[in-house]
Amino acid sequence: MAPGLLGAMLAHGRTVGRITETEAYLAADDPAAHAYRGRTKRTEVLFGRPGHAYVYRTRQHHCLNVVVQQEGVPGCVLVRAVEPIAGVDLIRCRRGGVPDSRLADGPAKLCQALAIDMQHYGEDLCGEGTVTIFAGERKPSEIVTTPRIGISRATDWPLRYLLAT
Repeated sequence: MAPGLLGAMLAHGRTVGRITETEAYLAADDPAAHAYRGRTKRTEVLFGRPGHAYVYRTRQHHCLNVVVQQEGVPGCVLVRAVEPIAGVDLIRCRRGGVPDSRLADGPAKLCQALAIDMQHYGEDLCGEGTVTIFAGERKPSEIVTTPRIGISRATDWPLRYLLAT
């Protein structure tokens, strides 16, 4: 699912971004996954139905994951970056004057840009919630795979996917 989300659109309110970078977390067998140590109040949504939002707070920032496994299996995909498509002036305002190339080029930056936070935890991203993901266009040849970044365990696993620029 992580490479399959590339090119999809992530929308919230008047803002829309094309997903350009994702990272997979492989359920309970992945030492970098939040669900690695089992089910907790924080990770409960990961064990639920696919297509829902797992939003978590890291320091003062928020990050968005998409639950992708069947119920009971806590695999998810971190949305790492989007290319702003609509509501760009609002995104610029939310991001405080950073260059356009840096508006949503990280998981916390995209959440700030699209105003995604803990109130979106557990939302249905397939059309029932205020944050939605819908089809976009891309060619499979545009995908680059690398090891994951920004983690301290299983750092060599090639589970980071990007649209080639």
